[in-house]
Amino acid sequence: MSDSWDDYAAEWDTNPDVIHYANLAFDSLCKYMDIADLAVLDFGCGTGSLTEKLSGKAATVVALDSSKKMIQVLEAKKIPRVNALVCDLAQESIDSQPLLQRKFDLIVASSVCAFVPDYLQTLSAFKALLKEGGTFIQWDWQRINPKDDFGFSAQDMERGYVQAGLEVERVGEGFSLTTAKGTMTVLMGIAKKTQ
Repeated sequence: MSDSWDDYAAEWDTNPDVIHYANLAFDSLCKYMDIADLAVLDFGCGTGSLTEKLSGKAATVVALDSSKKMIQVLEAKKIPRVNALVCDLAQESIDSQPLLQRKFDLIVASSVCAFVPDYLQTLSAFKALLKEGGTFIQWDWQRINPKDDFGFSAQDMERGYVQAGLEVERVGEGFSLTTAKGTMTVLMGIAKKTQ
């Protein structure tokens, strides 16, 4: 997967839809919670469109992506309080990365969970990385047709959270985005680690 995302890295920040999506995701996050002084993990951070916004308020941000070139673009921005990592969330990666040995107050995943090979395994890794009482927030395209294999339904998100041992806080429309292809709904899922 990372090789194909590497192909997009150089031009990613010039896509107005990418920037608009990150702005809307950040706005919806700020309406839900105050992130001041939190330790945040931005999973699937890409070139850091959302990371940059998070860093303005959070205490620290670990920005993680499997694309080496996306992370290179992010690192070139030299954003304060951001540590970038090229890795996935396989247990070996978590065990070998000192920045992933800590627990996070908040984990965000913006338009990335539809691309992971094993959603439940990823959610379980998030649970392990969250502090007690920590929050996971996901934004992904809403799947309209059940036969489609891209995106999520609200039920998909809720079922995944429950199976991973997270407490469902809220799943619903986070925002909609109008592009040249039409208007699409983005679901916002929120879950907590309570045990």
